[in-house]
Amino acid sequence: MLTVRASHERGHFKNEWLDSYHTFSFGSYYDPEHVHFGALRVINQDIVDAGKGFDFHGHKDMEIFTYVLSGILEHKDSMGNKEKITAGEIQIMSAGTGVLHSEYNPSDDKKVELLQIWVVPEQYGLTPRYAQKKFSDQEKLNNFKLIISPDEADGSLKIFQQAWVWSALFERDF
Repeated sequence: MLTVRASHERGHFKNEWLDSYHTFSFGSYYDPEHVHFGALRVINQDIVDAGKGFDFHGHKDMEIFTYVLSGILEHKDSMGNKEKITAGEIQIMSAGTGVLHSEYNPSDDKKVELLQIWVVPEQYGLTPRYAQKKFSDQEKLNNFKLIISPDEADGSLKIFQQAWVWSALFERDF
């Protein structure tokens, strides 16, 4: 049975540069009723202050994708990627056998807001990889646009799990 979980019921963490909301148990937030949903392990909404971010840290055997809602996020990793992810862009990283990465807000004066979602892959020990793509607002306007899938259907980004992710932007009077 599915139940609606209101936004204010999520876990919350705040420090001097990060305001973060957790749908599932994460970091110091633990809720035995909300640990995961199938292969879906993390849905975090992060607001990062200008010039701040997450230092290099490691991941293994996890599909991690980031959807920037506003602002810019800079990603660097041990695979040699150094990319800026702008509002509306999707970035996916398969941690596989292990990857180190950092994420920073390069702005001098604007916050970056993002969703970061972690999915357990179908198999462990995969080769790490990185991909990034911008899907236009027009593609998503009053329409569900496939942005992540296991078979890269309709130009979506690949995920190593039986998971399909859509994005949409709806007008109020739609």
